[in-house]
Amino acid sequence: MNLQEPRRKKNSKFKKYVSLSNMKRKISSHFDGFSVIIENADDMKSTYEKGFFGKANLSRSCPIIRQNEVIRKRQYLRKCKWEDKDNKNVKIKKVIVVPDSDTDDENYFINLKPEYQIDRSGVKEKLCLSLVEAYYLAKDIGCLSVYEEDALLDIRNIWGKFSKSDIHFIPNYITYNHFRRKGWVVKPGIKFGGDYILYKAGPPYYHASYVVIIDILNEDLTRKKEMQRRSMEVINLIGLNRLCETAGKELLICQLICPTDILQADDDNLPKININEILVKRWSETLENQSRLLLGESLN
Repeated sequence: MNLQEPRRKKNSKFKKYVSLSNMKRKISSHFDGFSVIIENADDMKSTYEKGFFGKANLSRSCPIIRQNEVIRKRQYLRKCKWEDKDNKNVKIKKVIVVPDSDTDDENYFINLKPEYQIDRSGVKEKLCLSLVEAYYLAKDIGCLSVYEEDALLDIRNIWGKFSKSDIHFIPNYITYNHFRRKGWVVKPGIKFGGDYILYKAGPPYYHASYVVIIDILNEDLTRKKEMQRRSMEVINLIGLNRLCETAGKELLICQLICPTDILQADDDNLPKININEILVKRWSETLENQSRLLLGESLN
């Protein structure tokens, strides 16, 4: 089967990244009950640029730390609603406000009239890691320290707290770890109706190649209904596959074949889980016949 070549992006601003495993010190973060937050500017920059982990809370993806921040008017108006007028210790800063637009084409910069405004919201740029990204960095890379209310969490505590916070954490982590080890950059796939999307090298270099959905099975290959996230009926898979094709991606089903109650175990038992990858392709008799004719083959 011929796999689709990833589409390269033009004019990438990033150089090829170096793994975070080469860092001389650990990155500090804190668990807020939902995600893991990094606030130090240098740590945010390293974490994103050396593996594309996490997402910035104010920027599109990569955290942007500037002395004079450039923001859209809609962002500035939202920040105005967040102002805490009773807090006199809020650090105010100047921001450059530009008109709203969903694109940055040449026409946008014609007659552009930016203006200086004062931001009193006190909201700072942060990098938010998903639970699976944080656990991967803490356990597999060993470069992240996770705190909760000034208490440093060890790996066992992190596993327990993340598992309680998100009922899908364990299958999510198994799948995330599987594809990261194969060299893919793994990001959330909710935008395309999946659990993950896979990038070659990273989002700045290529468009995503695959949309991944997770399917959890018992040893006899029957589905674990209590862990099922979506309908796996053929008609639904066809619809999702058509969406992926429209977006220039391919649909990949990641099957986790689990021994009984393995998803309630700790990470020491995860190697017992078997993983199958199923690539979903749409077959058309007309397209098949056209391909054979181009190759000079007989249809008989």
